[in-house]
Amino acid sequence: MNKPLNRRPKTSRLVAAACCLIPILGLAACGGGGGGGNEPGSVELNLVVGNLLPLDGPSRALGESGRKASDLAIEQLEEAIGETGSDHTVRAVSRDQGIDVSASGAAKGLVDEAGSSCLTGPWSADAVAQTGRDVAIPSEVLEIAPVPTGEAVSGLNDHDLVNSTALPESVEGSALSQAIERDLGGAEGRTVNVAASDNSYGDSLTQDFVEDWQDDDGTVAAQTVLTSPPLSSSSGSQITSGGPDAILLIADLNAFSQLAATLSASAGWNPATAWGSDQLVSPGLPSLVGAEAIDGMRVLAPGAPSEEPVSSAFAQSFKAGDPRAVKPAPFAAQEFDATVLCYLAAVAAGSTDGQKMADELIDITAPGGDQFSWQQLPDAIKALEDGQDIDYVGASGPIDMDVGGNPTSGVFDVYRYSGRRLSIVDEVSVEKPNPAAP
Repeated sequence: MNKPLNRRPKTSRLVAAACCLIPILGLAACGGGGGGGNEPGSVELNLVVGNLLPLDGPSRALGESGRKASDLAIEQLEEAIGETGSDHTVRAVSRDQGIDVSASGAAKGLVDEAGSSCLTGPWSADAVAQTGRDVAIPSEVLEIAPVPTGEAVSGLNDHDLVNSTALPESVEGSALSQAIERDLGGAEGRTVNVAASDNSYGDSLTQDFVEDWQDDDGTVAAQTVLTSPPLSSSSGSQITSGGPDAILLIADLNAFSQLAATLSASAGWNPATAWGSDQLVSPGLPSLVGAEAIDGMRVLAPGAPSEEPVSSAFAQSFKAGDPRAVKPAPFAAQEFDATVLCYLAAVAAGSTDGQKMADELIDITAPGGDQFSWQQLPDAIKALEDGQDIDYVGASGPIDMDVGGNPTSGVFDVYRYSGRRLSIVDEVSVEKPNPAAP
């Protein structure tokens, strides 16, 4: 048996820690390792993971990469199950999520028809929230998104059912500020114009970016609200007005595709000075808006730390895996981890019941217990079957989920559009306090 990565002090959820401070509730109310001291042992498990992926349209390359990542996770899990001799089966069923409003229908099909008790996806924050309200919460199915989520998800009364393996929107604004500041050699004396969608995503990222940028003595000049189409013909000139050092665009693919022509017609538009948020990270964007319109533009998305051996090993395994024609794309590591965590949560719970799995998820990803990477899955399975607490380290690096089911540390990859290519050129590290940490 391989040794775990290291030993860290036991951590339980914030709510569990709080209950231990109230003697009247009794000691039995406080759990131990593995989410409440359960010792599931080796029990029969037959898990179906339902993947909601963008398999059509401009984000198809993202979805195909995600499906390959999930399939790779299933292969790793099957090998680990065979090594441990556990009476477990696990398989994944993938469906196109469609547009945001139809993602719930696809999710319901995965639950009712395919028998999924854990969902990965969908791949937009709004669709994650909608699927949570319509399917995951009423059906008590665990949902793990591979993309950033925000207030629409954190505000759900979900009993830990809706979670994410991607750094949340709440840290993306500051990551964008760090990346632009690094590129410009500092924020002081530098001006940024911001254009953002008129929704909670645009509002929250804008507010976080502006606060961070101004704290570093940078200037935010023009702020443009991107309302629902049709956009004003003057939007391009407003966004580029004043010759800023950088332009930040916080929007999704649909909104930007309608804006791109207006920007390209503006005399002040230089994509090499433009930056975009995570929803503008897509290999299909050059074909959607024209490669020249975004040539040189940089965008951020949750990534995997380049210096972490577990992340490098995942990249190598992905490259060597079939189908070879499917190339790695943003969020692949997060989709891999989401699939693995569906299974590990079931092992920890000794059940494929969605709510019981959800009750275990944060404990097996937050600090506490022994660390096991995705390359040590047989040992992680044995530890969970023995009722031990583990801290899973994924393809995207240490996840360290907080009580809201969001990672608290990791990196944002900086991508650059060059012609029709989308390549990683840098990364920005992010870490925030974890209320669940000792």
